Amino acid sequence: MKTITKVLNHKVIMLVTLVMMLFTFAACTPSNEVPTDAIQVTSIVVSGADNKTTITELEGTLQMSVVVLPADAFDKSVTWSVVNTTGSATISATGLLKAVSNGTVTVTATSKSNINVYGSKVITLSNQAAADMDATLTDLKVAGTSVLDFNPLNETYTHMISEGVTVTPTVTVVKYSAAATVVITPASDVTSSNILNRTTVIQVTNGSTVKTYKVVFETQITPVNLGTAGDYAILAQTGISTATTSDITGDIAVSPSPASYITGFSLTMDSTGTFATSSQVTGKVFASDYTTPTPSKLTTAISDMLIAYADASGRAANYTELYSGDLSGKTLTPGVYKFSSSVLINTALTLTGSATDVWIFQISGQLTMASDIQITLAGGADAKNIVWQVADTVAIGSGAHFEGTILAMTDISMGTNSSINGRLYAQTAVTLDATTMVKSND
Repeated sequence: MKTITKVLNHKVIMLVTLVMMLFTFAACTPSNEVPTDAIQVTSIVVSGADNKTTITELEGTLQMSVVVLPADAFDKSVTWSVVNTTGSATISATGLLKAVSNGTVTVTATSKSNINVYGSKVITLSNQAAADMDATLTDLKVAGTSVLDFNPLNETYTHMISEGVTVTPTVTVVKYSAAATVVITPASDVTSSNILNRTTVIQVTNGSTVKTYKVVFETQITPVNLGTAGDYAILAQTGISTATTSDITGDIAVSPSPASYITGFSLTMDSTGTFATSSQVTGKVFASDYTTPTPSKLTTAISDMLIAYADASGRAANYTELYSGDLSGKTLTPGVYKFSSSVLINTALTLTGSATDVWIFQISGQLTMASDIQITLAGGADAKNIVWQVADTVAIGSGAHFEGTILAMTDISMGTNSSINGRLYAQTAVTLDATTMVKSND
């Protein structure tokens, strides 16, 4: 009996010991341990929102994002960090980068499941605050509206006024330091040929530090003269096509290419041979191989189109590289806007001004407008006075609405169900897809 008891006690002790070992092992094993057969992260690509690599606004932010590969990796989470090189910035746990000082920083996203895998992107910061802000402004308004692209470190701004305006618009400011004093000297004559007379001067003083801001008033520019090209809603040199049925109000023409380069319109030749018609065009269709005098008229129209392009591109700029070419969500007053690279419109753009005000956009790169957004005109602004001179391709997204005349050196494409109030002039081709177009007023 004693022997049996000893054996049972020994087995009980062994069983208890085994259970305790199992609990200990379970406690020491992480619940989120990566399975041995899990797919591992192999690479990380870092980018800024809309592929931006700059922050130009004072204390501006840029949302960073990653593409983690392979797409079916077990754990795609990352840890964000920033290395300050010539500039400085901070970054949140969700990848929101905030500028602190001018220069460059390197943003890095490191895999949480494998710290040896990471991706980086260099971001350039500009227009950040100087060490001494006491004699600066935090806002500068003309007639109650902040001047375009205001930055405390910029000292000179341009403001366009409509033709016929003689009264100097009121300038108001918000100072950075409560201790600072501000003296505003209004322009003496906004119609003067002397730039000094057209300049409102704002002097901000704090102790021994003085900063001077200037607002230069410019009288409204004259519209771009389209010549006989203005007779057409669409004018192209190499072709006009529509993928599906479009609705165009206004004449369309192609030259020097023949009528065979107008596709998708089911053209019907008029008995005169000088023009054709289409159920998709409320107007006439012209081509260089139609009966005289059509060919010579189109040669003149194409020449006028090229002259208008040169005129628009040669105007003196009032605003240069505004918002780094990203016009998404902006409200723009009249003027000449110059961009040395591409321009994006990813959210609604508003152009506000009178019926005689003029907008000219000089774009050295591409013009790209996202789908299902629109350009809105406010204050009486007229599409006939809006010109987009583009040295590269123009792509208007599906369902988007555009305003103004496009003068493109290459091709123009209008996405499915897009619309435009204006004109399309291309030195190559115009491509439509169920596009609704109304030629703007002359």
